[in-house]
This record gives sequence, C-alpha cells and structure tokens, in this order.
Amino acid sequence: DSPESAQRELQIIFGQHGVQLISSTIGCTCCVIRPHALKEGNAGKIIRDIVKNQFEITGAVMANLDLATAGEFLEVYRNVVPDYPEMKQQLASGPCLALELRKDDAVTAFREFCGPRDPKVAKQIRPNTLRAKYGSDVVMNAVHCTDLQEDAELETEYFFTLLDQ
Repeated sequence: DSPESAQRELQIIFGQHGVQLISSTIGCTCCVIRPHALKEGNAGKIIRDIVKNQFEITGAVMANLDLATAGEFLEVYRNVVPDYPEMKQQLASGPCLALELRKDDAVTAFREFCGPRDPKVAKQIRPNTLRAKYGSDVVMNAVHCTDLQEDAELETEYFFTLLDQ
C-alpha cells in the first residue's frame, strides 16, 4: 500500500540487507532457483539460506523460459555435460527465479555454498550446501550457479537485461 510498507515487508523476508528488484550486473554472481525447487516450495528456504550466509541479494526476477531460451542460457554446457538436454528441459519446465548476489569473491563463494553439482555427492561431502539440502539429482539440483568469474556478468545480464527486452 506504500513504499514504506513494501520496504518493511522486504526487510521481514530478506533481513536487514533487503533486496533491490533491479540489478546492476557488475561485481556479482548469478543464482537461478530451478523450476522444480520452486514447485517443491523451497524458494523461501533457499533465499533464507543465501541471506543467512551473508550474500546480498541485489536483483531478483521471475522468468518462464521456453526450450530455446533455456538452451541459449545453458549453451556453454551443450557439449560438456551428457545431461544437457535434460538440464534444458528442466529449466524450461516452469518458472524459475534468478537472483543477482553480491559478496566478496561472489562467484567462488557462491559456487562453494551451492556444493557439488550432484546432490548425492554433496550430501556425502558437503551436507550443508544448497544442493545437498534441496537437490535430488544432477538435473534437479535446486540451483544453477555461475561457474566462472568471466561468466558472472553475462549470466546476470541475460536475466536482468536481455530477457527484459
């Protein structure tokens, strides 16, 4: 009902750091909460864990990707991982939530916080990671995270600039 009320509600949900709904895409990393994690009701828990681990959410956008768009976003994995077609299908299976995150050395810090790509491995060696807690298999591993520093700006621009056009 007012900007002040919205700010109070954002602080309740996201803590003292709050959230901006417009990203700047520089000096950040990208997190995509996958459609299956949203359908399972885990988005709030994942966001809570992200904020609790001192990441600042500086952008948030919901997106519905079709197969072509999901394939475009995941293109770097096309000839790298054998389950690329399944990854693309999962990302296009419903809405996803893209987050722009900031922290010192955000890309490396968030990759470590996500844990190994395979949740079964993550549960064994890094049980407190996002994928260990909310993933079920390599394709449905709860979250996508930026792999390389040089890709961070491209991935956030993809969701916050290109898809918005």
